[in-house]
Amino acid sequence: MAEEILNREYEVEYGGKRYILRPIKAWVLQPPGKPGVVVALFRLPDGKTVRKVVMKLPP
Repeated sequence: MAEEILNREYEVEYGGKRYILRPIKAWVLQPPGKPGVVVALFRLPDGKTVRKVVMKLPP
């Protein structure tokens, strides 16, 4: 699953512009007993780094 997330392109909106980017890193945030999310880190063409939730996980 991790490799699939890192190889896929996502639409990232930042500063009123939309970018189609691949994540440089992804991780799971899931508190015990609650639904979780997969957060990915993206590097914009201007060098800034942004985070975005790319997937929701079941509890």
